[in-house]
Amino acid sequence: MALLTLSACSNKKNLAKIHDLETQLETLQEESTTTTDDLNRQLSEREDAARTAQAETAQQIQQLTAERDAVTQELAAAKADVVQAAAASIDKVAKEAKAASALSRAEFNPAKEAAFTNALASVSGDKSSGSGFVVSAGGKLFFYTSTSTLAGNSRLTITNAAGTKFTKFGNLEVAEKSSFARLELLETTTVPALSLADETTKVGADTPVTCLAADSSSGNALGQSNVSINVDLALIQGKAGSPLVETASGKVLAIIIDPAAEPRHQLWPEPAGQTGEPESFRAVRLNRQVSWQAIPLATFFAEVKKLAEFNRFTGVAQALAVLDTSPGLGLTTTVAESHTALSILIAAKDLPIAAEVITLHDDMASKRPHLGEADLKKRLSNLVSSAATQMQRNEADFVPAKFNPYLRPYAEDALKWRKDALKRPASSLNK
Repeated sequence: MALLTLSACSNKKNLAKIHDLETQLETLQEESTTTTDDLNRQLSEREDAARTAQAETAQQIQQLTAERDAVTQELAAAKADVVQAAAASIDKVAKEAKAASALSRAEFNPAKEAAFTNALASVSGDKSSGSGFVVSAGGKLFFYTSTSTLAGNSRLTITNAAGTKFTKFGNLEVAEKSSFARLELLETTTVPALSLADETTKVGADTPVTCLAADSSSGNALGQSNVSINVDLALIQGKAGSPLVETASGKVLAIIIDPAAEPRHQLWPEPAGQTGEPESFRAVRLNRQVSWQAIPLATFFAEVKKLAEFNRFTGVAQALAVLDTSPGLGLTTTVAESHTALSILIAAKDLPIAAEVITLHDDMASKRPHLGEADLKKRLSNLVSSAATQMQRNEADFVPAKFNPYLRPYAEDALKWRKDALKRPASSLNK
């Protein structure tokens, strides 16, 4: 019985605990529901606030975009105004510059500017003289002139129009396939100098040009060929060595060359008045690619002298070819044009062979005792044979290809004349 009573008490306690637990559970469920509702409400409020903020942001973006577009349009309009104003200003400046340039060209005349005329110069040598001009090119100073002006001299002095003298020279540069040269000036003083027009400078039929000289003259060019500037002859006649410049810039287009002053390809010069129609002065282009061969000035002088001496020997050979045993030895015979055998030998009397023939001629003319015809013929034959031997030795080191481009064709002619002369021994002495 006691056990049943204890069991009943225990069950009551358990039921009471269960009831308490159920009550706590219900309380927790009610609190959970309340918390969930609060959280849902807060979430809803936040979502509403976010949507409101998003709407306000979109509105602000739209407003800012509109403001940006308005500013962009204003800037574009302002830019267009500035560009238009700048274009108008540039056009105005260009017109003013063109007008000023035209006025400047109309007023500018290199023939009246000391900076140009003082670049003109003259060259004096111990044998010849002539004209030229000073050019600044590639950081160096050069004296331009016709090659024939320098030939034949052994020393030079160059003086510009301002009175400055030049006596220190570098290499001579000879233009290939042409008849002008330039000599480097080594003086360190600053002097007036011209500039060369470049290869892109085109000379048309209406290009104003000026020939700078003591008596400068101006006119229009007639165009240009591969090697020359075509101009009215009156513009350059008598102005050999002078520069032809572009009037607008003063830059050198050409150098004036006198063909009559150039050596002719003949052993004996033609007498005055018998050279036919004189060749016209030419304006040889410098606004083109020129091939130069540099040569020491002393070497150039030596080559000129060597060529002259070679031709003098050849002349003696031609004179000896007419020798005979007549009282005058045949020396009155005309060898070429107005040159007699005797005049040729007298001009070369410093040569032993020429002097010996002249002495023999003078002895016979004065009727001094002389050799019989057979002995005379033998003596003259020995002279001719000795001369031929000497000239062959003289010819051994005469190589035209070693001469500078200016002298080379004349050296080739000289060698041909020598060979022809040696083929014509005195025929009367062989009879």
